Amino acid sequence: MVSSPGHTLMFDCGWDGHILERNLSRLGVSFDEIDIVVLSHQHWDHISGLTRLLAQRKRDDRLRAFIPAGFSERLKGEISRKAQLEEVHEAREIAPGIMTTGQLGRDIKEQSLMLLSAGRSVVLTGCAHPGLGTILGRVREYARPAILVGGLHGAKSEDVPTDLETAILCHCTRNREAILSMLGDRGLVGAAGAKYDLHL
Repeated sequence: MVSSPGHTLMFDCGWDGHILERNLSRLGVSFDEIDIVVLSHQHWDHISGLTRLLAQRKRDDRLRAFIPAGFSERLKGEISRKAQLEEVHEAREIAPGIMTTGQLGRDIKEQSLMLLSAGRSVVLTGCAHPGLGTILGRVREYARPAILVGGLHGAKSEDVPTDLETAILCHCTRNREAILSMLGDRGLVGAAGAKYDLHL
């Protein structure tokens, strides 16, 4: 979850909406506070919690859901029944200071998020299926990657920039130990329901 002036944004929803709701409750956040959802890619463990969010949200305005254009037409149709669907092709701003990288990758279409400030960026990844180099290459068109948070899938330690200030490695990072060893005290292991105050 990302908070910015005027917006509360959810990046991916996990595989179980009840767990999502419980973790948000621990953070003091309700579904009704969320006005934007960004789904990184069409894997069930990143999108299934959206069903409960849409069912439990009571706000009158429609949730804005940003999804890669490569999602299946059937899933797009299901989401658009309860949310304002916004298909993502290219990099674009979705809220002040928050951009999507646009849809990246060949086989698995995925987007990441960039939180921008003064030429630096926090980068949020889902699983980094398109490759960390591809994602960070897009980010560098807009800002220097300073903080990295998310799953890095098959990324190796040599793929991770040595000038990162912080990296929080999440669920699908296969080479976690090697990357943490390279990063030293700049590397952390992420956990669902944890809260991180990241400042640029």
